[in-house]
Amino acid sequence: MSAGGPVPHRLVLVRHGKAVADSADGTDHSRELAARGADQAASTAAWLAGRGLAAPDLVLVSSAARTAQTWAAMAPALHPGTVREEPALYDTSSQALVHLVAATPEEVGVLLLVGHEPVLSGAASALAGEGSDGQLVAQVRAGVGTGSAVVLALDGPWADLRRGAARLVDLHTP
Repeated sequence: MSAGGPVPHRLVLVRHGKAVADSADGTDHSRELAARGADQAASTAAWLAGRGLAAPDLVLVSSAARTAQTWAAMAPALHPGTVREEPALYDTSSQALVHLVAATPEEVGVLLLVGHEPVLSGAASALAGEGSDGQLVAQVRAGVGTGSAVVLALDGPWADLRRGAARLVDLHTP
């Protein structure tokens, strides 16, 4: 708590960087990051650092190869508290992602997720409520590009996260 009232929680949703079309074993889960994807991830990390989001308290990364590699490219510019692989982020729904975020411990001020489309844009669109930047909401509803970051603010506890409970405040597309 600050003297001016509670500091809002921040949810940062990052789509993995551009991936190669095929994996060596033929599975989507094993697809790796392309060189362009690593550049996108580094650009997004620098953008987050410039927005005061360089030290997320918790980072959850999908179990897919390309998301782990996206985080590895972002990590040098960011200084997270805890980083954890979250297999549920690989094959989930927007609604399940919201439930996962709502279970975040209250002491986490900034939560960063590295995941996939269309789940990220679906969750961000559903969470965006009063006070959101309308132009950004429209862009997110159209889809989140590879390497992009969506930033949402929540004034109440994580447990209160539901449809329309957050403000979509920023978007970066490298």
